[in-house]
Amino acid sequence: MYRLVPRKIRSYVARPWRVRRVAPLDSSDPHPAPALAVSQELARTTELLRIEIGERQRAEQVRLQLLNRLVYAEEEERRRIAREVHDQCGQDLTALKLQTARIKAECGGHAELHRRVEALEAIATQLDQDIDFLVFELRPTAHEGLDLRVVLAKYVQNWSAHFGIPVELHAGEMSDGRLTSKIKSTLYRITQEALTNVAKHARATHVDVILGQSSDHVSLAVEDDGVGFERGDVSVAGQGLGLLGMRERAGLVAATVQVESAPGRGTTILVRVPMPTPATDRALA
Repeated sequence: MYRLVPRKIRSYVARPWRVRRVAPLDSSDPHPAPALAVSQELARTTELLRIEIGERQRAEQVRLQLLNRLVYAEEEERRRIAREVHDQCGQDLTALKLQTARIKAECGGHAELHRRVEALEAIATQLDQDIDFLVFELRPTAHEGLDLRVVLAKYVQNWSAHFGIPVELHAGEMSDGRLTSKIKSTLYRITQEALTNVAKHARATHVDVILGQSSDHVSLAVEDDGVGFERGDVSVAGQGLGLLGMRERAGLVAATVQVESAPGRGTTILVRVPMPTPATDRALA
């Protein structure tokens, strides 16, 4: 059998092996070997990436902290303006309505004057309703300890009556106790912003607001049957800023916002908020 192996291979296999010593790589060598140079470059790049990732994480934390402060200041300012508008304008409107009622009573048989006073009364009544709705929109009701479903039901009812657009709220069973005040406030304000966009731009005849909860997240959807828009053209009629505001608010509770729309097929805003845990509460604080 040995004779079947070619002579050249037999001589190579039979040749004694010699072990050669290789000098270790010297990292201080100004002209390192190619392998060492690549290793050093990879180490430098990895360290630079680690530093950059850390800086970006710190910058994101600072951004979220500033956004939290901004939202808190906005809610406080809303509360202040709502209180002042309610107190001052409410008093002035009450006085105006009393005066018009007195003038109306003194009109006697002056039919034309009576008609004009009634027109003034109608304007005063409409102004009173508009101010009530403005105060209702400004007031930060969502995080005052109320059930989110109750708060949204009241809001969509008032919104529908004010704008004359039918709205249906579909709310499933929820463990409201697991929702933080920040999550409630975020979902409430996003609903406001979405319905404001509907009133301004959608030309819708019907809106559905859907609120649901699973074991790991809360979802909110606002669907209208309006004119819609191209997905890449979110700046149509100024909607870009509204969507940006929704996403900024959603980011405060680690939520995501998806927008689905097409010309003539309406628009859907979908928000998903992860259920809070002690770890996420600390991260978002």
